[in-house]
Amino acid sequence: MKKQSGFTLVELMVVLIIMGILFAVAGPSLKNSIAEKQLIASSNDLLAALHVARSEAIKLNKRVTICESSNGTVCTTTGKWEDGWIVFTDVAGTASGAAGVCTNTTTDCLLRVHGAIVGSNLTIRGLDQDSTAINSFTFTSRGVPKNTSGTGQAGVFCVSIADTSGAASSRAVALSFSGRVRISDNSSVITSNSTVNACP
Repeated sequence: MKKQSGFTLVELMVVLIIMGILFAVAGPSLKNSIAEKQLIASSNDLLAALHVARSEAIKLNKRVTICESSNGTVCTTTGKWEDGWIVFTDVAGTASGAAGVCTNTTTDCLLRVHGAIVGSNLTIRGLDQDSTAINSFTFTSRGVPKNTSGTGQAGVFCVSIADTSGAASSRAVALSFSGRVRISDNSSVITSNSTVNACP
């Protein structure tokens, strides 16, 4: 007769207790690490969308707009960029949105759609050079950002997320008057006209 081997109930309980202690110690650190990665990914997504908008405006030789959008077709003015954004050709320069993909050169059409960032406490807020909330940027065929009235525009987006202790980490995505986009870990970014602090 073979002797059967296995774990006793006491051994199993000891292993479960040790695992519980390790999770209690490492859990918050793991959550903070995931939050930091989401912060980096979201700010890089916004940076990439601004680059696409500018390069497509130059390539297509027409206005291209990036705006906040919660439904993927119409621009919104809530100031909550974490609800999503769209990049589209903006023939009339109205920054209102576009319903579909490009089929001709005379109507507005979508170039890129970014859905809402769900399941986190991440926020994205933007201020222009006059400390006014940013809802959209329109790039001209020369790659220069302008507002709907046609004047030059620059601004800073603050991508921010709170960790398990409640402390907020943030990254700034800055767009200059020339159309240059960069990321900074400094929440206060100097533009050519003024110091704009988009982060709370």
